[in-house]
Amino acid sequence: MIEKLNAHVHGIFAPYKSAKTATELEEELLQNLLEKYDDHRRNGASEQQAFKLTVDSIGEVSELMESLNLQYNVLEQAISMDYSRHRLLDSDFRSVSVHDGKFNSCDLSRSDFSHSDLTNSTFKNSNLDHCIFENANLTGTLFKSANLKGVTFKNSIYNKTHFKSCNLSGLIFDGETFKQTIFEGSSLRKASFRDTTLINVQFRMSDLKKIDFTGASMDKLTYNFLHGAKVDLSGVTLI
Repeated sequence: MIEKLNAHVHGIFAPYKSAKTATELEEELLQNLLEKYDDHRRNGASEQQAFKLTVDSIGEVSELMESLNLQYNVLEQAISMDYSRHRLLDSDFRSVSVHDGKFNSCDLSRSDFSHSDLTNSTFKNSNLDHCIFENANLTGTLFKSANLKGVTFKNSIYNKTHFKSCNLSGLIFDGETFKQTIFEGSSLRKASFRDTTLINVQFRMSDLKKIDFTGASMDKLTYNFLHGAKVDLSGVTLI
């Protein structure tokens, strides 16, 4: 009977398989229906009765899917947004999803990007003074000639993130994980990378004086890069 219920729900969602929300909604609905079915069985209903009561509780899926698809289309239109050359001080960008977004030549002072997905976005010549990037997805994000004074980076994703010609002096990256991240022509003087994990990270032509890697773990490629720059790696673990 469980397989019959599964097949019934799958059939309902068959026309909407092209929708990106369909699979998630189908899985959630099926789980809820299985719980209802079990409740009916515990209350004394036969398998057939429990199945009918469960199926009858399903609402109009087509109306729900149209609503969800409309919401998704609105979000999809927000992708690749261009915020360049705007004054956006103290802006709330928490939990937004902006792929390939452009935040170039912006004043974003004190703005909050916590829990945001900024995949492949660019921040060129922007003022990010005291901005917050906590639990942010910075995959492929480019920071070029940006003012990063007092910026908070915490629990974020830095896969292929590129910092070019930026002042990162004194910033704290403790406990973060960096994969294929590039620091190019940037100042990292007195920056803290304590207890970080670094995999295939490049530090090209950057100021690494008094940078702290105490407790950090890194692969040989990253280690050799830093060792060649005469960075103190005495507290580092190779992985």
